[in-house]
Amino acid sequence: MGQTLSEPVITKHTTKESSDKLFYGASAMQGWRLTMEDAHTTLLKLADTDSSFFGVYDGHGGV
Repeated sequence: MGQTLSEPVITKHTTKESSDKLFYGASAMQGWRLTMEDAHTTLLKLADTDSSFFGVYDGHGGV
């Protein structure tokens, strides 16, 4: 499972944004791991389209 800290890092990093059609909120917290292994991407409007992009990248403590 990988190495862990003696206490979790509980600082939360939060973002939020809205448009005339959508709104979102996202938060991340490191927890017990030595480094933050997860990430997210949020794009409310892709250039020259009517599309949005939301992605969650889940780290697993592997090598």
